[in-house]
Amino acid sequence: MNNHYEHLKLLKSLSQTEIDKITNQLVKTTPQKTWPDGFPASIDPKLLLIGISYGNSPDKNSENKRQEGEYFESQPCATKDEHSHFYYPDTRHYWKKLRYLSHSYFRNSCNSFSENDAISLTTHINLGTGSAGKASVADVEEEYVKWASKLVNCYHNPNLVVLFGLWKIIRDRKVSQWWNHQSGIQINWEKPDYTKVFSANGIKYQYRLWSAINSNGHQTKIVIWPNHPSRWPFSSFDLWKQSVNDFIAWQAEQGNHNLI
Repeated sequence: MNNHYEHLKLLKSLSQTEIDKITNQLVKTTPQKTWPDGFPASIDPKLLLIGISYGNSPDKNSENKRQEGEYFESQPCATKDEHSHFYYPDTRHYWKKLRYLSHSYFRNSCNSFSENDAISLTTHINLGTGSAGKASVADVEEEYVKWASKLVNCYHNPNLVVLFGLWKIIRDRKVSQWWNHQSGIQINWEKPDYTKVFSANGIKYQYRLWSAINSNGHQTKIVIWPNHPSRWPFSSFDLWKQSVNDFIAWQAEQGNHNLI
């Protein structure tokens, strides 16, 4: 039986008391001891998506609903539906693109996975809590970089970690040191284990991928995506889909079926 499907079944079988206990433990790990809005999370993700910061063009109606607590929930949970922040209707279709990545990833190993099933095993966090329309080192925060690395190393056992738009930022000397702190998962950002070209409109981009084992003895793949989902060439949803499909096919060719 598919491991992802079995993992989802396990999460669905948990009592609310068990879910609340895990949620509270995760909240305590956060820098502010409060789970950040806009970081929709699974209590035990197999796919972890890492961005830079909030965008600077929030949807007014969606923000009102979020503030009222009716929609766009972020708190770690066992299962998600259309109330999740993964369904936030931003103008650049950032969350739609992430849902496509999540759904494609899990459906590749179990075709019966629904989109809601997929995002139930997916967590998205940022490396900063400010609002930025253009990514730079100034937009990431030390405590959140360290927290993200520790999540991967100590608290979660994801099969795949995806970093968006972070190739230059994560290689900055101080940011790299923040990530590779004592309790974080150690990555030599200058030397990927694997690379693959992604071509779009005559321009060549790259996937850069590392294989690492966390402190729990769990093997994970960490990939820096060719670019951020809201940046060229991925302003085109068709090219975003192509990049997702190409990545999954590449991993299958590498024989990493147990990790996709």
